[in-house]
Amino acid sequence: MKKTLYLSICVLLFSMFFSTGANAQLTISGAYITHGCDTNDYYVTNSGYMAGYTLQTYFGDGTNIIVPDDSMAFFSHAYATPGTYTVKYVLIDAGGIRVDSLIATDVVGFCSTISFTPYLDNNSNCLFDAGDNGIYGPCTVEIDSAGVPVYTMTATSIHYNTPLSTPIGTIYSFKLLTPPSGVNVTCPGSGIVYDTLGVSHGARLMGFECGSSSGFDISEIVNVGGPGRHMSIVNVNVSNAFCTAHTGSLTMTFSPKYDLSYAYPTPTSVAGNVITWDFPALSNTAPVFVTAHFDVPGTWLMPGDTIHSSYVLSPTSGDLDPSNNTVVRIDTVKSSYDPNEKSVTPQGTITAGTKLDYKIIFENTGNAPAVNIHVQDTLSDDLDIATFKLVSSSAPVYTSFSQDGAGHTVVKFDFPNINLLDSSHHGQCDGMVTFTINAKPGLAGGTVIDNRAGIYFDDNEVVMTNTATNVIGSTTGAATMSNTPKVTIYPNPVNDQLTIKTDGAYTTLTIANAIGQVVMTRQLDVTSTVLSSSPAKVDVKTLAPGVYYLTLKGTQGVKVVKFEKL
Repeated sequence: MKKTLYLSICVLLFSMFFSTGANAQLTISGAYITHGCDTNDYYVTNSGYMAGYTLQTYFGDGTNIIVPDDSMAFFSHAYATPGTYTVKYVLIDAGGIRVDSLIATDVVGFCSTISFTPYLDNNSNCLFDAGDNGIYGPCTVEIDSAGVPVYTMTATSIHYNTPLSTPIGTIYSFKLLTPPSGVNVTCPGSGIVYDTLGVSHGARLMGFECGSSSGFDISEIVNVGGPGRHMSIVNVNVSNAFCTAHTGSLTMTFSPKYDLSYAYPTPTSVAGNVITWDFPALSNTAPVFVTAHFDVPGTWLMPGDTIHSSYVLSPTSGDLDPSNNTVVRIDTVKSSYDPNEKSVTPQGTITAGTKLDYKIIFENTGNAPAVNIHVQDTLSDDLDIATFKLVSSSAPVYTSFSQDGAGHTVVKFDFPNINLLDSSHHGQCDGMVTFTINAKPGLAGGTVIDNRAGIYFDDNEVVMTNTATNVIGSTTGAATMSNTPKVTIYPNPVNDQLTIKTDGAYTTLTIANAIGQVVMTRQLDVTSTVLSSSPAKVDVKTLAPGVYYLTLKGTQGVKVVKFEKL
């Protein structure tokens, strides 16, 4: 299995050049590098697309590579020795003429990855072998280096990237602080496993046995993708916190504005907009991932419309914690549906110190299985990393942290050998990961907390999610999600001019491309009355074709809307 990446992100921002007429040509618009313990990955973006263009990259170690270029090029390279290298990217047109170039400095260092995996030792032999199970419930583990605590993580399985300066022979330990629900540690009985840097051991394993409790605690994690004007997808993780299997039933009541298209697993019954699944054996080693896809019959819905849905687990009698058996949601229709999406609860304006629940959903929209998937999420500096907790995932996942080139914390969710089926297998090509983390205490009113993630399907180019945004309310009181104003943009997709209509008092507008580069900033400096009666118009005809994110900020919070430039 490929070692987890020690991430170093170098985002190079510079002016994008646009021209018209017969002499129009592309330019390199950005470069993005991730540093792995064994291999570096490179992503280079252009201002657009023209057939026949290629990208030649000189790595500064005497080697180079030429790859086809279609608005984003992706390739990998392994250096033989650590050091500082000058990397040169050269864009070449269809006639072999060099039309643009970019030079960057790449500081390469080698690291090691040590791993921790809990499992249920069913045969009590302290070996993770046939008949044993992975445990989906997260545990809290303290990571020590030479006896000194360096990190505490709450996750299912963990990748820890050692610092580059750590001497070979340093002993690391993973010390269990809190076990997963319903199990007790047995292998080793001390609850501590060790790894020595420089000695290859693979994953450090910790065995557990079922606890003595005969009760059950079934629960659900719900994520509603979109909902979009024409479709929506719902993902639900259903699990039992204990080893002893127990029956369960999920009843999903979805908005009658949508029709069920298909669902997986096959529902037990469908009666109008009420769908029911019966599960014969829920346990902490056998959760169920439910997916339901919905379409809009007839005329598409309007952006800003509300969608009501509920999700009820039964039985509640005998359940040790029935409070996590019911979820009721009111969602807002978005202008479009994106199968790869980031969401946050609560939304909109929050107070400092609030616990935020982030959900990332992804879908294999290709025509072949995705063997390995990983998600990289650069966390805001206004989030308290010490409060991070993995909540659930649709498949076994390794979680790791690293620092990018700007000093920001990056959390990586690795799904090795997930083998996510292709898009022809409806309902079986979706995935999800959820985590919680707190906003830092003491943040000033008006502080904006943005979060988006990049999803990597095998060696394909990164798929960026939307941006989930919160804003810290002022001490005098700020708008909540219930009264956050609506924003409507049209046309979408757009060719030349984008119209923005809202009843909110927004003063700043920014537009960012799919990899987060801000390509336009504009001061609106108008009242809600003006924008409501006379919509703002933004000239976007010079933007390269692609997906963009429009962000409005003002006294009533932040709104982020996705649009496509044709």
